[in-house]
Amino acid sequence: MAFLAWLEATSLAEFIRVSIVGYPAAIALHSIGLAVMVGPVLMLDLRLLGRFPDIPYESLSRILSVAWIGFLINFVSGVGLFAAQATSYVTNVPFLVKIALVLIGAISAAQQQAVIGREGATWHETGVPGSVKAVAIGSIIFWVGAIVTGRLIAYL
Repeated sequence: MAFLAWLEATSLAEFIRVSIVGYPAAIALHSIGLAVMVGPVLMLDLRLLGRFPDIPYESLSRILSVAWIGFLINFVSGVGLFAAQATSYVTNVPFLVKIALVLIGAISAAQQQAVIGREGATWHETGVPGSVKAVAIGSIIFWVGAIVTGRLIAYL
């Protein structure tokens, strides 16, 4: 707990807590990062599940490079938001669930991107493997769950 108290005492945490622009800027960046990350990932997941058949898998895999920029924006803004209230966040169940879902979602996105890079060109003839579809379904669940639990942090 000493580390968390120290974190809450940093100038970044104080800026986010007391500045008139600190919290709004951090939450706005977090929302933008969310859209930039989750939007392309959900499009890819839906494509893997058979929607948007005219879009090549390889194109969506390349778009995920942009999604990682969103992930970075969320990481940086999230660290600031966490620092501002670290001692309360570590006992906040929705926060802990959200972080777990984000980590699992990021791992699944990286895995999907790698698989599509290796095998995606062949799926136009053979179809998407069932294991890849299963990860796509899981990914949708993880990201939607992360969004919902992220919103619940302030209320529960």
